[in-house]
Amino acid sequence: MRDGSLRAEAKERGVDVLLYEAGEGLRFDEMSVRAGVTGILRVLNHEGMINARGVTKPKAAPLVALGSSWLRAPAGGLVRMYRSEGDWVEAGDVLATVADPLGAEEHDLNAPEAGVIVGRAVLPIVNEGDALFHLAQVAADDTAEDVLNDLTGQIEAETLFDEDEIL
Repeated sequence: MRDGSLRAEAKERGVDVLLYEAGEGLRFDEMSVRAGVTGILRVLNHEGMINARGVTKPKAAPLVALGSSWLRAPAGGLVRMYRSEGDWVEAGDVLATVADPLGAEEHDLNAPEAGVIVGRAVLPIVNEGDALFHLAQVAADDTAEDVLNDLTGQIEAETLFDEDEIL
């Protein structure tokens, strides 16, 4: 909790807060926006605040994150990412390698525990300690990749439908 934040104030007053963070800073990510809006509508419906008409049912069971942490660059240099959002990883899996500009020294970033990657850096140049991967510890056995593929399929289907309507 950060002093002065909405979350801190809500906690102090005993009010639950649902926070959705997705996408990349300074960019619109259509899949993240659609997933967020769909999630908000489902929560509002579940709480009885709106009726179910127009609210799509989930195609996969939700994933419950028990916690998450950012994995940071072990050194500065150029990073090669081997994993992406939605990937399941096991403890010890190599997620990325950071090399000095001449490639003389390389440092692997390994997953400290099993989980699903829910976010990652996109810039190829990093400083030691920069956040590279956001790893969530997940309670469910369902694969996040299946959920991601379902959302992608929904967006592609809607995009095709919208284009057909225009023609």
